[in-house]
Amino acid sequence: MFSLDRRSLFMATAATAAAASGGGGGSVAVAQDKQPIPMSENNLGPGKKSPYVRNKRGKIMYIGDDGNERGREWFSFSFREDGEITMRAFCEIDDARVERDVTYTMKSDFTPIDCFNRLHVGGKFLGAGWIRINGLVAECEVFNTTFGRVSQRIELETPPRTLGSHPLACDALVMPGFDHAKPEKVQTYSRGLSTSPLLDGGSGPLISHHRALTIEYLGPEKATTGAGTFDAHHYRVLPDPTRPLHPSGKPLTEDIWLTHPDYTFVRAEVRGYLRNKTGFGRYELVEFES
Repeated sequence: MFSLDRRSLFMATAATAAAASGGGGGSVAVAQDKQPIPMSENNLGPGKKSPYVRNKRGKIMYIGDDGNERGREWFSFSFREDGEITMRAFCEIDDARVERDVTYTMKSDFTPIDCFNRLHVGGKFLGAGWIRINGLVAECEVFNTTFGRVSQRIELETPPRTLGSHPLACDALVMPGFDHAKPEKVQTYSRGLSTSPLLDGGSGPLISHHRALTIEYLGPEKATTGAGTFDAHHYRVLPDPTRPLHPSGKPLTEDIWLTHPDYTFVRAEVRGYLRNKTGFGRYELVEFES
């Protein structure tokens, strides 16, 4: 009977691998009709850049009307060879006790393809859902601790321009819908969907139609945050008359600064928005790597 101990098996496997790679220590075995790719040219590993995907990442600080930190968000973007863009984000809102994990993929023009959203509210799991946009159909599969398992299928009149999944980094992704080829500096568009109708996104996640947004473009501006000084563009979301006023009497508005052409979030200020006394809050990019 033939037998082979572990040491002999290991040596035989190593010899086979060495023969397949030609005995070299710095290349990867490939098909015979392709040239070997030296490992040193892959540019992968700590501090290295992928030759195939352009990546960026950052951190946003949430600050209340008292100047204190009230939350934070870590985000990253991957710009892929086929034109698809994937955003990933983890958000913590301390006063509302909302924690959110999001993976959101878009086409090259920032229109939505699919999104996964997982929510914890009040320190407990609330729900998780996956949304897919296929032409004029939006589909969602979700499990929520309140209403259980739900499947959604919504017929759309036009392809959605955006899918609001509620990270601050995603707020900037509403602005590619602003048509800079037009002379109007104030434009209204409503071809959008959302994962929650709540301002903090702390419900569902389920597909809902986004309210019509009226956006004013205020032009290019320098914006300085803890992450540095950026050549940004300033937009303002104007008040929606159908929304109730904040208890302070102020309507909801948002000013946001972002970069072109990647629509990277830099800074934002909201009024009439938060649950504090004045409704004011600001958000700043405090770390950034590209």
